[in-house]
Parts: sequence; structure tokens; C-alpha cells
Amino acid sequence: MVDGENRDDRDTPRDCSNPLQVVSDTSRYFGLHFPDPIQMPDLADSLGTSVHCLDFSFNHIRGVTPVQALQEHRLNQLFTVLTDYPRQGLGRAIRACGLGETPGVKDLFEQEFGLDIPLFLHISRRAADDRLFRLEHPEAETVVLPF
Repeated sequence: MVDGENRDDRDTPRDCSNPLQVVSDTSRYFGLHFPDPIQMPDLADSLGTSVHCLDFSFNHIRGVTPVQALQEHRLNQLFTVLTDYPRQGLGRAIRACGLGETPGVKDLFEQEFGLDIPLFLHISRRAADDRLFRLEHPEAETVVLPF
């Protein structure tokens, strides 16, 4: 080992001095572009870094690959969309979240959130109906169920 060099310095790519910033910038990019097809080389170019730096940064900071982080982001978006707009149709929601080309979305959703999509949609639709009812009937006595 060269004097003044530690093991972490040797493992860090030269173009990757701030992995936390790379993850932050990438996450911001995901937030803006998640519905679009995203290729890691194009992402790295747009952020002014390398694919190797993306891989290193995500592995070091989050313990996942950038592709896994993007998929997680898209699944979280799907969860939000299905919660907020449960009647729009599952296929449309999947495509809107950039998951249209992802095989096994239903299984991935269940692995991520512990709920299968049909059950989650049912719950989300019931909750949307309840919210609508409350807007139309704000008086307290409409909430109380008779015994």
C-alpha cells in the first residue's frame, strides 16, 4: 500500500469522489424521468460521471445497483398512483410509472410491499369511495354506524 493511501481510496473509482452526491443527483434524476426509458450509460453521461461510479456509489451508499434503485423508485411511484387514482386501470398505471417493459410487475409489487395488486387496488378503491363520501357528507353523524 502506498503511503497516505487507504483501502477505501483504492476501491473508489477516480471519477467518484462523492458517492453520496452521485446517489442524490441520480435519485433526483429518477424523480424527474422515471416514466421514461433510462439507460445507465445515458444517465451517467447526463450526470457527468461513469457507469462504474454509479455502480460504486449505489453499492456503497444504498447496497443496491442503480437499476435496482430505479425499479424501487418506479414501484414506489406505482404504489402512490394506485393509492391516489385507483380507478385509472392497472395497465395504464404501470406504464405511467415506467414499468411497462418490466416483467413480473405484479410479483415485484408484492415482494416490495407485501400486498398483491388486486387486493391493494380493492383497498385503494374503497378508501377513495370513503374519501368521496366524507367530502359529500361532512357532518359527523354520517360517519357513525348504527349498532
